[in-house]
This record gives sequence, C-alpha cells and structure tokens, in this order.
Amino acid sequence: MPFYRSFYLCVLCIGFSLFCASSLAQTSISFGDLHVHSSIKPFNSRHIEETNHWQLIEHTCEEDISDFFVKNSEQLPRRSQSNFEAMIKGNVGFVCLSLTPLERQMMHPRLINIKQKGVGTFACVSGVQTSYEFIIKEEMNYYADLAANLQFVIKGENKPYYINNIPHYFEIIKNKQQFEAVMNDPHRLAVILSIEGAHALGNSVSIDKNLTETSNYHQFVLHNVDRLKGTRPLIEGFSDTLQYPIVFLGLDHFFWNGICGHARTFTGTQELVFGVQKKSNQGFTPLGRKVLRKMLDKEQGNRILVDVKHMSLQSRQEYYACLDSMNNKGDNIPIISSHSTISNLSWEDKEYQKNDNIAKNKKSYLNNWTISLAKEDIQRIHQSNGIIGVMLDKYRLMGGKAKDAHKKTVPGSAQRRKFLVKVFMANILATVEAVGDQSGWDIVCVGSDYDGMVIPPDTYPTHQEFTDLANDLKNFLEYPTDIFDLWTATDVANLKYGLSSEEIVHKIMSQNLHEFLLENLPDEAIPTLSKDEPK
Repeated sequence: MPFYRSFYLCVLCIGFSLFCASSLAQTSISFGDLHVHSSIKPFNSRHIEETNHWQLIEHTCEEDISDFFVKNSEQLPRRSQSNFEAMIKGNVGFVCLSLTPLERQMMHPRLINIKQKGVGTFACVSGVQTSYEFIIKEEMNYYADLAANLQFVIKGENKPYYINNIPHYFEIIKNKQQFEAVMNDPHRLAVILSIEGAHALGNSVSIDKNLTETSNYHQFVLHNVDRLKGTRPLIEGFSDTLQYPIVFLGLDHFFWNGICGHARTFTGTQELVFGVQKKSNQGFTPLGRKVLRKMLDKEQGNRILVDVKHMSLQSRQEYYACLDSMNNKGDNIPIISSHSTISNLSWEDKEYQKNDNIAKNKKSYLNNWTISLAKEDIQRIHQSNGIIGVMLDKYRLMGGKAKDAHKKTVPGSAQRRKFLVKVFMANILATVEAVGDQSGWDIVCVGSDYDGMVIPPDTYPTHQEFTDLANDLKNFLEYPTDIFDLWTATDVANLKYGLSSEEIVHKIMSQNLHEFLLENLPDEAIPTLSKDEPK
C-alpha cells in the first residue's frame, strides 16, 4: 500500500489514467474530504471520558433517556463516522476538519427540563457525553469554546497512534510545502482547519435579542476574527497566536447568529427535537458585513474564505455581489460550498422560490429547498475557481420521489447499493450539467459532513468505506443506467465529456480538492507575533 501511494504521487503529473488498475480498491489513491466533524465527539466528551480523534466513539443509549427525543431522532448515528483510524483504513489522506461549537439552541428546553434524563438523552441524540451543567447553560461564549477546541486538536498533533503495529500521525497544515510533504507520507494524515458557523466568533444570542447590535459585541466579534487570522493572540491575555490558517469559515449553521440569514435545515420532526429555526432567509446585518470584509482582507493576516453552505439565498446573492465588486478590482475570490446538495433548479424557478417545507420536495427527486445549490450558485462557484463538496447524507440528497423509491429497496441489497450511488451521482451530474462543459467535473469533490448530524448511506457509513464509494462510482460510470427521469444512460455517458471513468472518479475523490487546497493554502507559515507588538 505505501509503495502504490508513493508511486501514484510521483506520476500524478503524467496523468492518472496511465496508472489506474481495473479496480480502484487495488490502488492507493489518497482520498480527500472537504468537510468532516471528527472533533465534535472527542472534544465535547473530554471532561467525561479520555478520547482522541483516532478512536471510535459509540454511545449505546443505555442510560436513562427521554423517549420523546430518542424516538424523534432515532436515525441519527451515535457511532463515530470520521475518526482518524477509519480514515487511514479507507485510504483518506487529507481532510478539512470543521470545528463548530455546539449551539445553545441544540439543548432544547424539553431536554434540559428533564434533569434526571437530560445527560443520557443528549449523549444518545448527539453522540456527546457531557455534564448536566453543560447542557443547561443559558449563555455560552462560543469563541472560548472554539479556542479550546483548537487547542485540543493542536495537542494531539504528531502523537503516534498505532494501526497494525505501525505508528500513524496527523499534522495540521500550515502551508503548501508542508501539505505536499504530508501527502507523500502514507503514515500521516493532513488536517486542514475550517470552521462551521460564525456563531463561533461570539456568544449565544438567544437570551439578549439586542446583543448583536451593540458596539461592544461588534468589537468582540471582530477581534475574534483577527485572532483566527493570526494577527492577535488566540486567547485574550496570552501572547501565543494561532500558527495554522483557517482556510474557510461558514457564516451560518443551524440557528440565527446575528451575522446573516440562514437557510432552513431542519425538517418538522427535527424542529420538534431541536427547536424552530428563527430569522432564516434574511440577508447580511451591519455586523455581518464588517465580519465579511475583515475575513476577506489579505493585508492583515491570512485571508479566510467564505463557505456558503447554510446561507440563505438572499445572503448568498448579497455575498456574490460583494465578490463582483472585489473582482472588478482584480481580486478573484473562490467560492466554497463545503457539504452540498444540488437542486437542479434555477433561482427563478417557481419550485425553488416556494417556502421550504416537506411539500416542496414531494414531487422531486432532488432536494429543492433553498439550502440546496441552484444552477446560478453552481455557475458562480465555477466562475470563481471554487469548489463544491457533495455531502453523504442519504436523505438530504433526495427529494420526496427519491425517498419513496429508496423505501422500496432492501437494506444491504445490491439494489439498495446501486440506488444510493445513483442519488449521489444525480447531485454531481446536476452540477456538471449546470456548468455545461467538461470543466464542470473540476469543481466537485466529497464533503461528507460525517459526524455532523448526518445519516450516511448504508453502504458508506464511515470513512473506512471510501474505497467502496470510489469503486461504486467507477462501476456506475463504466456501465451507466437511467437516473430516475432526470438523465438516461446515454445522457450520463454524454455528460462525461470524453473523460474516462477513472479520471472522473479521481477528480471527485482526490484531485479537485487537492488542487484547490494547494491553490489556497498560504505559501509560508503565519509569522509569529513579535514581543514588541501589541497584544
């Protein structure tokens, strides 16, 4: 395995097609993932049990739990999907590790009011083992939580973890040169830092409704952006700055954060569990525009790119207008959508403009909610030399008609396997078709969202099954069949635009993300703050 991986890297410039064997499982392609949450379970459980990013974590829901919560979230996996050992076994060599503080609204009143059952229920629903004191906090300093998470990840760097008596390590990537060096070492995992949700820059805002409008809060949030860019100490009162770039940050997550409007994520059942998402489908606030300008500034510290996933349609459109203004000045900024679903609709389509609810998807095969990318989003991402990660959540990738068809397949069967590959490929083909030429294949990759409250396909429950995913994609492309009433087998073959199946799978599983990161990582490490500079 190490030999093949090294050999692959040496001949990359010659062309992947010269290297491929008949089965991708027999090669050692270094797979990548644009969006994973490997830190959520070990970090948030650290005070209760000793855990790390390598280990499998599983909660069996055997504690005293609330039947209401468990019944309405029973499909959420409690088992690690993206622990680092699973990555190594699945030939995953580089990932963008998404850090996100657990939002206060996730600790719903129905849960925290059940004192005897709250801790066990929260562990069962989220996979996080924590204390009752944690889940009943009314006000939370999200930035302090984020800084602690960063320190937790950094503490585990370069510590050996043995798999089959062979030591393995992960390295947090600082620059292009280090990234390439780690990619050449089969026993090292390259970890690129990212953040999901600009709530991580401030405090929970559910208690004080006017908090985000105060000048003190604006200053607090903007100073925290500076800390993530490496121009201020990571923690107030200390001198150490963050020496690793945050390559991108998603401005929204599940709930309103005072930055910009978010798209609806939860179904009605999930809102029963986690609460209603308020203030969605709005644009940028004054604070949000300040945060955006500071993140994209490249004169002071490293630029932090924006991840548009979870942003409302209005917020996305306002962001694109901002990029147009910067592009007119010669500054092209790539757009990222890290863990996406694709609607195959235009912004102007009546179906896309409807309110996001269960009825909206009833007659579609793909997810038509506005959290899904429209054709114009895809075209903007393509024009910017950006990238789209397609997520591995079997239900969010589907519309109602696909969900109905999914129910008719047998779990564990070849029929179910082929169906799930079609669902994943439908989202990718919609992306390529929106671009309209071969370069559409250059902007797609996997952004699994593993351990981020996703329900993965039965056939690819963890990173360990990424070799299976690669082989299944190749087999489908070699012998395409009709995808619902969206594309015929002939359409699929034509959308390959002359590329071989091996070339396409290589782009999706490795090449596109690898090249995007090389383009957007810093050339050099972040300079250390000198002692005579202000703290």
